[in-house]
Amino acid sequence: MRSALYTAAILLCFLKASAQDSSTNVKFIRAGTIEFERKENEKNEFTGEGDFADEIRKNMPEYRTSYFNLTFSGDISLFQPGRDNPDNVRMWTPPGSSNIVYADRHNNRQVSQKDFDGTALLLTDSLRNCQWRITNDTRVIAGFECRRATTVILDSVFVVVFYSDEILSPSGPESFGGLPGMILGMVIPKLHTSWYATKLVLGEPPGIVPPKKGKKMDYAEMHSTLVDVTKDWGEWAKPMIIRFML
Repeated sequence: MRSALYTAAILLCFLKASAQDSSTNVKFIRAGTIEFERKENEKNEFTGEGDFADEIRKNMPEYRTSYFNLTFSGDISLFQPGRDNPDNVRMWTPPGSSNIVYADRHNNRQVSQKDFDGTALLLTDSLRNCQWRITNDTRVIAGFECRRATTVILDSVFVVVFYSDEILSPSGPESFGGLPGMILGMVIPKLHTSWYATKLVLGEPPGIVPPKKGKKMDYAEMHSTLVDVTKDWGEWAKPMIIRFML
């Protein structure tokens, strides 16, 4: 009897030690702040034609780099502009450069503040419902192994993302999310733009609250308004509308 109890005690200690050893190799992050670097290839995005347009394209920098912060805690997140890049002072500011996106995934609610021609718009709607296709491709971003997924928005805009299931929040840059982990990388080829996480600061962030400034509407109203306002702007208007709909 004593031998059996001794054996059982040794086995229990072994199982506890094994569980502790295996858990040390796994991160499960619930809250923190992620910095994203957004890079836009302005030369490819500029669609002007002719000698004058060629001269502008020749003298403009290839990339515009901006920074955003994504704070998150469980199912709640807030994406907003981060630190300034002094190199952007003399560069054109494209639409979507000041987007603020609050997401409450538990209640399927999203509140976004966007600036349109100097006017703040406050958009309240349900979360974006992406139909994700998850693949077996992986890459490491900011020290996390991420898995590749793709989707299509606005009928024809292809989106590629990389997400990590080590970060439990199903969020990401702009209004994207809904995957089994945090999106740490995103590319939208049609916009010649990418978003990649550069660092993660662990810890519960201060209160995460939605933006409150702007003319209230939903996404359908905003899309209708943008299409109407830009109907005479030609091809240049299409990427601008996409940026606002992110």
